[in-house]
Amino acid sequence: MSQPVTIVEIAKESGVSIATVSRVMNGTAPVSEKTRQKVNDAIKKYHYTPNSLARGLINHQSMTIGIIIPDISNPYFSSMFAAFEKAAQDAGYSVFLCNTSFYSAARQTEDEPRELKYFQMLQSKNVDGILIVGGQADLISVNKKYSAALQYLAASIPVVVLGNPINGVDCQFIQRENGQGVSTAINYLYSLGHRSIAFVGGERGVGITEARLSAYENALMVLGLPFVRDQIALSDYYTPSGYTATKDLLKRTTKFTAMLTINDNVALGAYRALADAGLRIPDDVSIISCDQFFTADYFVPRLASIDQHNEQFGRFVIQVLLSAIHGIREDAQISFSPELVIRESCAACRTWNL
Repeated sequence: MSQPVTIVEIAKESGVSIATVSRVMNGTAPVSEKTRQKVNDAIKKYHYTPNSLARGLINHQSMTIGIIIPDISNPYFSSMFAAFEKAAQDAGYSVFLCNTSFYSAARQTEDEPRELKYFQMLQSKNVDGILIVGGQADLISVNKKYSAALQYLAASIPVVVLGNPINGVDCQFIQRENGQGVSTAINYLYSLGHRSIAFVGGERGVGITEARLSAYENALMVLGLPFVRDQIALSDYYTPSGYTATKDLLKRTTKFTAMLTINDNVALGAYRALADAGLRIPDDVSIISCDQFFTADYFVPRLASIDQHNEQFGRFVIQVLLSAIHGIREDAQISFSPELVIRESCAACRTWNL
C-alpha cells in the first residue's frame, strides 16, 4: 500500500515552500493567484488531505472546538449548529457538540449543573475554543455560580458567547437580537390594515424575548397604536405552549386581527388553536413569525416569517471564535439584517367576532 502524500511532497510538486502550502490551505496570508493555483492543482492531483493531528502538534492546538447548545431539537439551534459545524470544518476544526437541554421544563432541575459539567469536560478535552449559544447566558439575571464558572473557563480558553454581556466575565459576547425583525413584521401587518396585533410566545427574563417585546411595544408606539398587555400571551418557544397560549388569548375580552409569534414552533401551535376555535388564517386572523425555520413553506396556509439568516449568522460567529483562538479580538459587527418573507398567512384586515 502506498504511503499518503505529505505536505513536503505537495510543496515540492508545486515548487513552493511548505509555509506557502500552509498559507494557501489555511488562508492565513495573501498568496498570488498563480501560486495558489499551482498548490491547489498539486493537492487535487494527489488527493492530499492535511493531517489535523500533525497540524495541531505543530501549532500546539487540538484543532477542535466545543459548541454548547441549549436544545438541539429546536430548529433555531439545529440550523445554526449546522452552519457552525460547516464553517469549523472548512477551517480544519472538528466540533464537540454539547446539548444542555436548557429550556423551561428542565430549568429547575439539572440544567445548570449540566452546563457547568460541559465546561469541565471541554477543558479536559483541550479544545482550542468554546462557543456558548444562549442557555443560562441568555438570561437577564445570571446566577453567581454560572458567572464564576464562565469567568474561570474564559481565563484559560478563548470563549465566545452568543448572549447578553455578563458583568465580571472577560470573554467575547455577541448580541444578535435588536428587534429589527419585529418592527418589520409589525409595519407589514399595519400596511395590511391591522390595528390590533397580538404577541404570542417567549419567556420573561430571557434576552431574546425581552428584546422582541420591547421592539413590539416600540413599533406600536411609533405607529400610534395602543399597547395592550392583554394582547400578550407568553409561553415558551415550543408548539404545545404556543397552542395553550393562543387558547388563553382567545378567552380574553380583547380582540385582535393579527398575531406575531416568537418563532415558527409557536406559530404551529397557534394554527391549531385558531382552527379549534373555528377561525381561519388569514381570513379571520393573520399570522407572522419572528423566526423562520425550514418548515414555514409547509404550513397550511404557508407561514409569513422573518428570516433571521441563521446559516449566515452561524458562519459569522465561527469566524469570531477562530479569530479569538488566533489571538485576535475585535468588536463583532453584524452586517446583515432580518428579511421579511411574505407568504399566505397574512392578508388585508377583516373584522371578526369571537
